[in-house]
Amino acid sequence: DTFDENTPPTDDPKYISTLGASVFKAMHAADNNAIWLMQGWLFSYDPYWKPPQMKALLHSVPIGRMVVLDLFAEVKPVWSTSNQFYGTPYIWCMLHNFAGNIEMYGVLDAIASGPIEARKSQNSAMVGVGMCMEGIEQNPVVYDLMSEMVFHDEKVYVE
Repeated sequence: DTFDENTPPTDDPKYISTLGASVFKAMHAADNNAIWLMQGWLFSYDPYWKPPQMKALLHSVPIGRMVVLDLFAEVKPVWSTSNQFYGTPYIWCMLHNFAGNIEMYGVLDAIASGPIEARKSQNSAMVGVGMCMEGIEQNPVVYDLMSEMVFHDEKVYVE
């Protein structure tokens, strides 16, 4: 990603908007139907990305031509603190597993309710659910539940 772990040299929203528009212009030149699929991770951990900077980047691309992955939504959902990514379509993602580490854990309540809450929230810009784990072949209950969530309109109650 263009800005993940790469902080722009200034926090001027006009500069950020110009950068984003330039990236999209290059994508569009290569493919008229290009859609920028961008990790939203930077918005969750980097204090640089305050609302003016975030809006400048997200609004530098025509609505519908960028989709943000809300990467760690089961623990730190950015959609809920950014007014639905300020109207930019996003995918509610479960990260769950960092660096392929194998541990027996999972926030089942958040997985069973988070995508539903995001989709039903006012002015929802959520367009899907996803998994972006950094390791596989572990915790099948967690991944089965997340896979199942695409078919539910109501919270799944887990015990």
